[in-house]
Amino acid sequence: MASVRHGNMPPQAPPAGTPALAPEVLTLMPAAHEAPRCSAYASVLGTDPGGTAIAADAVALVEVPLPWSKPVFASGLLEGFRPMMELKVGFARVLAVVPPDERGRTGRIPVVLHWRVGADTQSAYFEADRAEGLHRLFAHLEHQSPADPVPAGSGFASVGFAENECAVLICTQGSHDVCCGSEGTRLAADFEAVMRAYRAADVNEPYAGAPTASGRVTVYRVSHTGGHRFAPTAMTLPDGRMWAGIEAGEIATILDQTANAAAMAPRCRGWWGAPTGPAQVAERAVFAQVGWPLESLARKVSVRPSEAGWDVEVVATEAGRAWTVAVAEGRTVPTISCRALGGLPAKPASEFDVVEIRER
Repeated sequence: MASVRHGNMPPQAPPAGTPALAPEVLTLMPAAHEAPRCSAYASVLGTDPGGTAIAADAVALVEVPLPWSKPVFASGLLEGFRPMMELKVGFARVLAVVPPDERGRTGRIPVVLHWRVGADTQSAYFEADRAEGLHRLFAHLEHQSPADPVPAGSGFASVGFAENECAVLICTQGSHDVCCGSEGTRLAADFEAVMRAYRAADVNEPYAGAPTASGRVTVYRVSHTGGHRFAPTAMTLPDGRMWAGIEAGEIATILDQTANAAAMAPRCRGWWGAPTGPAQVAERAVFAQVGWPLESLARKVSVRPSEAGWDVEVVATEAGRAWTVAVAEGRTVPTISCRALGGLPAKPASEFDVVEIRER
């Protein structure tokens, strides 16, 4: 187990060209002879994952065969794409997905778009014909609703729509970080085992730890979603929350909303509808207070600077509820390089503290 550097130990000199670390951050670095994994060391430091979630209106999932480059946009099917793209439904985070099964493949590229509509999530399913069809699909979605007719000879086809689909997006990109490759892959396998056991039980009623009463959940093994130091990480839909250090049984209770929201909140990285780190931490505080009923409320999160840090407004207009959350900058912790001696090079990362929360 890696140890935190003691304050009386001399700090390491960071490699040239890396961000300078303040003395108080240097004291949190691993010892020079240690090379811990970044996720294990973040756990040692008790790093708060709040404020590190994807902020987007949608996620676009494209099946891309392994191996993946780092980043996945450097080569292969997603070459020329951007991590965040502006579509008709809003800003979408583009992620590669490991194809679930090579058998019976048609040669077309499956694409799923999940986007937020009020308190709900809608999903559209497409198939693109080779890379050219994939580019045409995204060009179409930049200006057209996913429900609009597909032009003839476009190189892609619409194959279905759904509302409030239950899905789990688990980062497994080992080419980006070994923690995601190992811990994320383990989590995906564990949750798929939970699903198989639940289906095999053929029960008619949900039980504690059941992955939704219907047992219908799609598991996506996706490319880098940020926050690899919190591996294994996952995003759950339809709630749009991202989680850190999560386990298979906990995902099941999140999907069924049987988990204790206040107890799970410290491991929530944030909600995709909150635009910044402070906003995500503030919305998370409201979630911890209100619990799962918050997910049924269409809400908007806005943030403005204050003397102490930030004032965040979480407003559920249709429900006639609103919260003001005061957030301040917390401690600065190092984000170390995974399995590198002394954790170098390292970058500073800020945590955020909730000072006050009040409902208006």
